[in-house]
Amino acid sequence: MSPERAIRGSFSGRGRGAYYKSRYGNKASKRELSAGNSAHMRNEYASRQQELFSLLDSLDNKQYGQYKQLTGKQFKFNEFLLVVDSVQSDAYAPPSRIRVQVDQKLAQFPASCYSTKVRSIASVHYLSQLAHKVLAKLNSSHGGSGGWHSAKGGTIAIDCPGQEVLERTSAAISNSMVEMRLTAALPAVGRTIIASAAEHMFLEVLPRMVEQVLLYNSVDSQKMHDLICSVEDQESLRQQLARKGLVAFIGNGSVLPRASGVSNLPLVSDDVVLFQSPSEMQVSFELPNQGVVSGMGIRQGVTLICGGGFNGKSTLLQAIERGVYNHVPGDGRELVVTDGAATKIKAEEGRFICKTNIRPFINNLPLGKDASAFSTSNASGSTSMAASIQEAIEINATALLFDEDTCATNFLVRDGRMQRLVSQESEPITPLISRVRELWETKGISSILVIGGCGDYLDVADTVISMHEYAPSDVTTKAKDIAKSMPVSIEDPQTEIGPTINRFVSVPKELTAHKSPKTKGFSIVFSPSSKLPGSFANATPKTNAETEEAKGEPEDSPELDLTALDQLVSVSQTRTIASIIHWMSQRSRRGTMRDLLSEISATELDSLHSGHGVVGNLARPRSVEIALAINRLRYAQIQS
Repeated sequence: MSPERAIRGSFSGRGRGAYYKSRYGNKASKRELSAGNSAHMRNEYASRQQELFSLLDSLDNKQYGQYKQLTGKQFKFNEFLLVVDSVQSDAYAPPSRIRVQVDQKLAQFPASCYSTKVRSIASVHYLSQLAHKVLAKLNSSHGGSGGWHSAKGGTIAIDCPGQEVLERTSAAISNSMVEMRLTAALPAVGRTIIASAAEHMFLEVLPRMVEQVLLYNSVDSQKMHDLICSVEDQESLRQQLARKGLVAFIGNGSVLPRASGVSNLPLVSDDVVLFQSPSEMQVSFELPNQGVVSGMGIRQGVTLICGGGFNGKSTLLQAIERGVYNHVPGDGRELVVTDGAATKIKAEEGRFICKTNIRPFINNLPLGKDASAFSTSNASGSTSMAASIQEAIEINATALLFDEDTCATNFLVRDGRMQRLVSQESEPITPLISRVRELWETKGISSILVIGGCGDYLDVADTVISMHEYAPSDVTTKAKDIAKSMPVSIEDPQTEIGPTINRFVSVPKELTAHKSPKTKGFSIVFSPSSKLPGSFANATPKTNAETEEAKGEPEDSPELDLTALDQLVSVSQTRTIASIIHWMSQRSRRGTMRDLLSEISATELDSLHSGHGVVGNLARPRSVEIALAINRLRYAQIQS
């Protein structure tokens, strides 16, 4: 057997198309059929789509570009409709995009699965996760990868969701149909089409996936129902927080620790500590499905989370910052719910800032630099925090989350000794401790701070929580007694925070003139026109060494790094942000940041895609993350 023939066999598990020829294209066998069996076989051919088989079979051994004949075609199976939206240019290009649609008359998902937007989002999550598991099994013995002469492709995939339940485009469900948006890596050796592998994908794997995922009688209806009800409860709980004067809620029995520092899965251990609220802070909620639940309520205002190292302070805050999203049953954080506009603030040395009023925190800059419309391409830790707070205020953040470990110390506090050494007139920074109560009392913005070493914050806190061996206790009274017995000097700010500025923002069309932005993990890469002011194409010419090092890389490849946004949880959200930036660049008018976010929130997620047709790999980011991304985009045009 030739090496190429062996490679083909590894895809299909049988001789070159023999199974499919006998089923769809073996004319001799059809002539031998009796009249009684002919009608049955015609139905079989219809359900397995002889037209699709014939087309794929005709492409065997041809150049990869011949796959383009599939573009835009629809193939009707008995159970579903297959739609081929786009076909990849070669085996190394991003995979082809396909959709499968099943009529609800056949699928029979009850209306309770999609009667509200929340329930529809939960159903899409369940079906997408199930499809990922099913496809992983069906693809396990097929497909290939490797060098030029190795078999490539041959697999179908879906954008798989994680622990957070986000609005996604990977599937759609309504009273008329259920649809799955998939990718298909069309198989080849080099640039030569392998028809048998393509036939296996479309005529065997795809129908099996439909049978196991898109028919209600085939899914675990109890698990699907549990997910829908859990997400609905979390959404209801979040809507009730403000009415009870809370910014966050952590349910009793929650599992806050994660499996590892790089895993979002819950820690599974015999000695894991289940969360239990202090009696003084315990509150209860009535949920539509679960009934009454109890846990710790974190009240609006200024809250400190204190305690010794490695006792769970940051773990609690991390759960709170992820509580802006709903979670799947079994995650451990299903009852950790936070106000949806809570925003994490941290020091980001080197971040880009554009025309942001940082005067409430940093003023009297050296050399007369204007702090009311401050711009820099290389911010310090303190200036980045000042800008982030002001940007959060601009987009109506309801709470700010701080972890002392990731903050600039000189921005958090200036103790009495330093106040005596460096006068307030000589210090440009107004520390957060001097503003945190003003943020709450004049702007209605709460703050939750993990504090291990800045004891001065006891003077400005409404609530103090102590964490010991992952167990919380309310030590507010003790903290206030200590503050009275050991008074400290907190400087009064020389100015007020002032009114919130609502800046105008736009993106120049030259940023996306060459092609749509691409995503790389939690980064967005652009290929701008050389006419873009400040673009890499207009930069200082490279030295010979730099040219050699950059060989093979795009000439213009500015990158927007979003890894510092701790509340961005899915690369699918990053793709959506990239599409939003592209959409903004095509607009002829500019608008305020708030108006822009309002328009995006009212736009269907499918419509935010910057290309043609629908795609299945987008997830909706919060307005907070969209604004944070735009504020870090070096080519955004922002004006006060």
